[in-house]
Amino acid sequence: MATIKIDEREMPNVITNCVSDSVASIFNTIFGAVPEYDGDDNSKNVGDGVVGVISFVGDASWILMLALPKDSAETLAEKFCGFAVDYDCPDMGDVIGELANVMAGDIVARMGVEGVKVAMSLPTVLRGQNVEPFMPKGLPDKKMHYSILGKDIMIKMAVARSDEMMGATPGA
Repeated sequence: MATIKIDEREMPNVITNCVSDSVASIFNTIFGAVPEYDGDDNSKNVGDGVVGVISFVGDASWILMLALPKDSAETLAEKFCGFAVDYDCPDMGDVIGELANVMAGDIVARMGVEGVKVAMSLPTVLRGQNVEPFMPKGLPDKKMHYSILGKDIMIKMAVARSDEMMGATPGA
């Protein structure tokens, strides 16, 4: 089992680095462009949009949210599927869930290379107005903003401190 130091204020670098590398790789593979990193602005919100949520358990327990504003979701869904997907149809949830799932699978593989065992949940997708993913207060978290094809993407994540983790360790 890998030891991951959970700081009271910051996400562990191994998680942040694996997520950043995965965003670059997966979005480049699917959309033909590497997303541009636009910073960690916590005041920047999604607004009307859709959020794919994946949980990870194992050597670290944490959550990842892929949040797309409405116009980003429509543009990227069309590029991902090869045909237009209406924002309000149920298929939009499937598209964003699958995009989050593909990214999460890549993250699990990258963390494995770093010696960190984690397993991922099935995706949960939320859609709404004035969407802003909130995390439990006091957990180390990070919000990263990207843009690709002129559209915004937000990644938000939080990690449980070691004394708050519960559940089985993958492979145990």
